[in-house]
Amino acid sequence: MTERDAQSLLRRYLAGECTPSEKEWVESWFEDLGDEYPGEAAVDEPRIVHDRMLARIRAELGEDVRPRVRWLTRAAAIAAAVVVLAVGVWLLWPKTKETPGVVAMKIDIEASPGGDKAILTLGNGQRMVLDSAANGMLATQGASRVMKQNGQLDYQTETGKTKSTMTYNTLSTPRGGQYKLVLSDGTKVWLDALSSITFPASFAGNMRKVSIVGQAYFEVAHDVNVPFEVEVRGQVVRDIGTSFNINAYADEPSIKVTLATGAAAVGIPGHEIMLKRAGQQAEWRDGQLQATPDANLESVLAWKNGLFYLTSADIGTVMRQISRWYDVEVAFENGVPGGHITGVVPRNTMLSTVLQVLQTSGVHFTVEGRKIFVTP
Repeated sequence: MTERDAQSLLRRYLAGECTPSEKEWVESWFEDLGDEYPGEAAVDEPRIVHDRMLARIRAELGEDVRPRVRWLTRAAAIAAAVVVLAVGVWLLWPKTKETPGVVAMKIDIEASPGGDKAILTLGNGQRMVLDSAANGMLATQGASRVMKQNGQLDYQTETGKTKSTMTYNTLSTPRGGQYKLVLSDGTKVWLDALSSITFPASFAGNMRKVSIVGQAYFEVAHDVNVPFEVEVRGQVVRDIGTSFNINAYADEPSIKVTLATGAAAVGIPGHEIMLKRAGQQAEWRDGQLQATPDANLESVLAWKNGLFYLTSADIGTVMRQISRWYDVEVAFENGVPGGHITGVVPRNTMLSTVLQVLQTSGVHFTVEGRKIFVTP
């Protein structure tokens, strides 16, 4: 991105002409300066924070420069504004003032983005590779017909068949895989890479229960008389007319449940947190369940919408997502580099392009086969 492009974005922000996403990116960049400018960014009064943010932008543009305002280097300011490539990769990476401009070097790695890949395990243990299976009816399970259609599995209850006996199936995605599932009650489930869901082929009785590993998004077909529950590593998410996201990867520091619509109860009997507003989040960390500040819902659901939408994400979090989606191994030499990313990367971008963009942050990569070594 040229200096002119960066200044154009900042000028549009001052004029109130940015799109909502561009406005959010500029404001996220300013928030990330808090660690670098603790004496100025830690003020709680919104008007003062807003005035200082505008002053920083004007100073970068050469307008209304105040002696007390300290600034990033030109290279860092441009990178912090936004990096735009023709393929549609947008990134902000706030840098320290000492960070020099970095020229992205070509990275040669044969790693395509993930796609619709999954394995279905039937009640009798038979495994079906869905990405190579033909569209149409795959099997009959309990009272349901199992139908596949272009990256979606649909359990359709057959009229007149009994639901008294439940047959459990498991849908699993590998690294670099994703899949959509429609349960027999009409509930829709999106599975991210390296995830799985175990569920009845057809529901029976006065409760609907499923369990997951990894990350999944649910749009629950609400039935007040038959509650819907998701079990995840000993905890339960109970639907109350809801859509929500669960991130429960074993290599992440916590389990997060984020509400998109409706309401949900999260926890175990006697210790539940109610989520009642879009963006509200419950988190299990170190054995403790707690409500967290409202999440950026667009960022949480980005994977479902074909994006990496990063909000002040550390390099460790970014590389874990890359590892799962591109099916590559990641190793850190000399520890995980510091810094945070805010921005948007389409998930259909080739890995070599993503890594070249990340190099502008000052983080370096070396590649051996399908293993990426990350160095500061």
